[in-house]
Amino acid sequence: MIRYMWDFLINYGLVTVKLIMAICVAVIYLRFFNAAGQLKQMTPLDVIVNFLLSAILSDFILDDRTTVLDFTVIVLIYGMLLYLLNWLTFGTNLGRRIFVGTPRVIIQDGHFDAAAMTRMRINARDVAAAMQAQNIHSLRDVKTAQIEPNGTLTIIKRGSHRYPVILIDNGVVVGDGLKKIGRTEKWLMRQLRAKKITDPDDVFIAQWASGHLQIIRK
Repeated sequence: MIRYMWDFLINYGLVTVKLIMAICVAVIYLRFFNAAGQLKQMTPLDVIVNFLLSAILSDFILDDRTTVLDFTVIVLIYGMLLYLLNWLTFGTNLGRRIFVGTPRVIIQDGHFDAAAMTRMRINARDVAAAMQAQNIHSLRDVKTAQIEPNGTLTIIKRGSHRYPVILIDNGVVVGDGLKKIGRTEKWLMRQLRAKKITDPDDVFIAQWASGHLQIIRK
């Protein structure tokens, strides 16, 4: 009986230690790798990353064969890969295109872009329902509409001012933003030099709004 109680305490004591370690890892992940989660909806990449973390933690807690050393090595590798993934996603245009996506214009001057909608596998009824949810009932009221990377529909009504277009995001030139306003990267660099900025990496954010370029340095 005593031996049984001793084995019980050892086994569940080890599980308790594993639970504490798993909670600490989850808190570190949420604190340092997912800090902006409350500002945006989850992307497919977020779902995959969270799923992998859940699998690592559950395997460590429930599988007796997974040692603390194994768990530590796996978490370190996972952390390094996640750091690299975040750098690619938020530090390069290509990474953002691949792992997050870019807004897609589906209505321009009241006309549907059927080809874009076909590629995105959405139909006019879905768009109409999203428009009605924003109290818009006619295409004649729509200047531009685009699908954001998180799947939401952004609509600009006719006669309303265009929303600000991001041209530089934390040092990275946003090519899609330049296309929206009909400008080139050479034009953007001339604008930066006029303000005595030689490197886009020195810019935290630059946006085009109401016909003017607004710049905030790092």
